[in-house]
Amino acid sequence: MKHLSFRMKLTLVFIITAMIEGAIIGSLSFSHSKAIVVKNKKQEMSDTINRIDININVKVRYIMEILDNAVTSQLVRDACTPGWDNGDKGVSRTYLDDYCRSLIKSVGEQMDISIINASRVMYTTVNSNGLDTGTISGETFKSYEDAIGGRTNKTVWLGIMPKLFSPGEEHQAVTVVRAIKDRDEEKSLGIMVIELDPDMFSNLLLGNQGLFQYQYLFILDQKGQIICSNPKINNGWQEEINDRFERGIRRFELVWNDKRYYVCGQYNGITGWRSYSAIPFEGLFPQAGDLYKAIWLVGVVSTLGIAGVIVLLVYTMARPIKRLSKAMGQVQKGDFAVRVPNKRKDEIGELTESFNYMLEEINTLIKQVYQEKIAQKNAEVQALQAQINPHFLYNTLDSVNWMLIDREEYDISDIILSLAGLMRYSIEDENAFVPLEKEVGYVLCYLKIQKNRLEERLEYSVETEESLEAERVPKLILQPIVENAITHGIEPRNRKGRIRIILKDLGDEMLISVEDNGIGMTPKQLNHLREEVPDIEKEGHTGIGVRNVDRRIRLHYGEAYGIFIESTYGEGTIVSLRIPKDHEAVTEGEGKKGESVRNEADHRG
Repeated sequence: MKHLSFRMKLTLVFIITAMIEGAIIGSLSFSHSKAIVVKNKKQEMSDTINRIDININVKVRYIMEILDNAVTSQLVRDACTPGWDNGDKGVSRTYLDDYCRSLIKSVGEQMDISIINASRVMYTTVNSNGLDTGTISGETFKSYEDAIGGRTNKTVWLGIMPKLFSPGEEHQAVTVVRAIKDRDEEKSLGIMVIELDPDMFSNLLLGNQGLFQYQYLFILDQKGQIICSNPKINNGWQEEINDRFERGIRRFELVWNDKRYYVCGQYNGITGWRSYSAIPFEGLFPQAGDLYKAIWLVGVVSTLGIAGVIVLLVYTMARPIKRLSKAMGQVQKGDFAVRVPNKRKDEIGELTESFNYMLEEINTLIKQVYQEKIAQKNAEVQALQAQINPHFLYNTLDSVNWMLIDREEYDISDIILSLAGLMRYSIEDENAFVPLEKEVGYVLCYLKIQKNRLEERLEYSVETEESLEAERVPKLILQPIVENAITHGIEPRNRKGRIRIILKDLGDEMLISVEDNGIGMTPKQLNHLREEVPDIEKEGHTGIGVRNVDRRIRLHYGEAYGIFIESTYGEGTIVSLRIPKDHEAVTEGEGKKGESVRNEADHRG
């Protein structure tokens, strides 16, 4: 990648990004669409099973109503009596035949009605065709009695059973039984058996077919036997589904023969049957493949279109950069007369304009180099001359001092020495940092001069700790604060003033405080001063000196350090400096220059 051009890198990055974005959007769109469709299809399956169950209930309730009315008919009760159709009573069979045919016709399906008493068949609508329709096995009758049990006044659905009269067990029917009782509902006279063709329930399934391809709909009786299904299903598969349903799972996934199915079921509370719908997962959304291809086709076409736009855009962006790079190469070879044509107003145009401007400035600077070198030499000479004046003044003050000593003018001599010390401190050391004791010595020289001027109106003291004497601090950080305390605090007040300088060792830091008992400040003045001090550009009553000190401290040590001011109007002001300790050692000469510093020194006139 590092050997490719910027244009190629930019093109590849944009195209790959567009492809990844398209792939993500396509995948998410397909997944989301598929999830919505599958969810809706599952709900439709559930609705289908509910409709099938409703249809079963309608059919079953109608048959139960017919059966409840039939067992209370006197014709049916009489048919339970032996010899009920012999002799003159033969007309009763005719009436009963007509009655049963009307029942079958009302149901509209193929069914057989039988009335049995013990092991005898008292009446049946089954066409004998050579079959023995007069008796049934005691085992069959007992199964009916056991099914009815104590429910002698209710219809009982037995599910799939062999037909009473058939050549073999392969002929099965949906069997319904109801006890026949006498008029007083006390004695059981017999059992009425209705055998329904399972196809009548298959019609219920056929009526709901067509929602999905490959869908399996089937109904199981309470014994788990298949009443009807569409299409035919495997018994082992049906047993697996029924087992899941028995455990209370109504909707579930099933893997059968390495194929995933989605199954939902519904329990019928009247018959105890279960209705199921099963469908392979690919049948839930058979159009998924078409949607997948369509989404990816749109993604590929969109990516190609975006790639073309990106190539054009990158070329438009990279061409002026290439032209600018070529011009820079010419400048590297020494051709400062080259210029890049520019008509653009965007960022690249601004860059080109800046490049052209830079070349103009370079040409101008090249022309001025010789004149600037001469000016620099002149400035250096003037700086050396400026340094001669303070040295000359310091030497002159030293001569005046000896003249005063010869005349025994010791007070004035002391002032001259202090002034000379101030002069020497300001010119002799070019370093930005000095030992703290040297800075304090400088302030003491300044205070001595002010003491001579103010006499009894000024007292001062310095309290320090030996551990701080060698600590290095920025030069000239105390004198502006002391000067401010005298000028704005003590002089405006017509009484004796006191300056107290305290230096405390706080472990990793040192605290330098300058306290005065001057006029102090009102809260408004104090807030104004606190806002001014950090801004060296402002002009306040404190002057440039104090703000300069605060600014220097913050630049050297960070915004956590600097000047902190407390003041009470009429009582005085405390200005504190927090500075981190620096244990850099000082030279022996520097230590001797600070011998004038004393702990608890109290200088009075």
